[in-house]
Amino acid sequence: MNENEDQSSKISTDATIGALIEQQRFSATQILVVALVSAVLVLDGLNLQLLAYSLPAILTEWGVTKVQLSSAVGMTMIGMAIGALFGGSLGDRWGRRPALLATIALFAAMTLACGLAQNVTQLTVLRLLSGLGFGACFPSAAALVAEWVPRRRIGLAVGIITVGVPLGGMAGAMLTVLILPHWGWRGCFFAGGMLPVLIGLAAFVLMPESPAWLSRRGEPGRPDLERLARRAWGWTQPLAIDTPAPRPNGAQRSAGDRLLARANARVNIGLWLAFFTNMLVANAILAWGTAALSQLNMPLASAVSAAIPYNIASMAMAVLASILSVRLGSRGLLIGLALTGAAGSICAAIFSPMVASGAMSPLPVLAGYIVIGGAMGGIQALLFALAAHAYSTAYRSSGVGVGSAVGRIGGIVSGFGGGAILSVSSTAPFFGLAGFCLLLVAAGAIVIDRHIQPR
Repeated sequence: MNENEDQSSKISTDATIGALIEQQRFSATQILVVALVSAVLVLDGLNLQLLAYSLPAILTEWGVTKVQLSSAVGMTMIGMAIGALFGGSLGDRWGRRPALLATIALFAAMTLACGLAQNVTQLTVLRLLSGLGFGACFPSAAALVAEWVPRRRIGLAVGIITVGVPLGGMAGAMLTVLILPHWGWRGCFFAGGMLPVLIGLAAFVLMPESPAWLSRRGEPGRPDLERLARRAWGWTQPLAIDTPAPRPNGAQRSAGDRLLARANARVNIGLWLAFFTNMLVANAILAWGTAALSQLNMPLASAVSAAIPYNIASMAMAVLASILSVRLGSRGLLIGLALTGAAGSICAAIFSPMVASGAMSPLPVLAGYIVIGGAMGGIQALLFALAAHAYSTAYRSSGVGVGSAVGRIGGIVSGFGGGAILSVSSTAPFFGLAGFCLLLVAAGAIVIDRHIQPR
């Protein structure tokens, strides 16, 4: 028996797709899945930032106030929360690939339509629908990646794809700078809508279905499953498939029922607490961080420029935390990042009054601000990786979706609450509350009982 035959014999001729993914080489097909999903998640950052960058031009053209246009801004996040809450079940029912393609199409169509809006009401409705599209897209995207990579690499793969979010924000800025002077804000939305069209077409042609989801379909999924195994690894032997468990008296159990099972109680409580508080802080800094720094008598240009190292730290730590999770596991890493972010927040809160009075340089506050950015990026990557790891194939997309929706709700709360705090108080309470919320992230990590284990 030659070396190749000996290697093949290690996997039974009725091998499961899970055994293939765990034991075979990391193939070009798996790399393609991670790359395509990363491209899809660029749309998240693009979606969040495109309207923000276009606001001054819209306000000038329509002659409305910021308060009148705030509904369009708020509805984006609300739409993403609703989409994430219900979109996860689409991936569990229809399959990851059809749900992903359908939601990309909705997002693309609504973004293009924003370029045709004639008033605030139309823009608000369109932003709500575009938010629904992307919010529903993300759970299936994360589940698809998690089900194409070995379990030991889920943290790394999901962490890598989450870097697409800040990259999308940077892409939105570049798009606006290049297009706004020539084709106005409508041109920005047309260009921003064409990007998901192109990514959606690439996904339609190249993106494979989740092998784990196909396996759960039973015999109807076998031909597609074996075709995927040949495409990815050249595997030609028969594959074992999951047999759906019989349901008593014909009763149908939804993914939501399984997600809320008692066995998932600690995972659900811990993840939802961590998602909510982490996104509350992240969105507060995104929406109000520049205003908070400006209240310290810093020049506006310096306050805006602080966002650059903040985002660089966020992206770098997302990748680093994902790499470390493969060897160190998620529990200690997640707690450590949350405590580090809390320390940065407390540092900024303590020194803010002295900076505002002119008694000292703003460097300690800026250092704390950047530390918060790094912690946010690492925590967010680990939370999505942990959600994809902790839930089973039957309701993985729903689990990621609900966690994402809870996080979006935290973002909505901070969008209103951050401005209220800064309006009635100083910068110190703003950063102090951020530190308290990050301590709650650590508490959520302690509650979770199904962490990624150290290698």
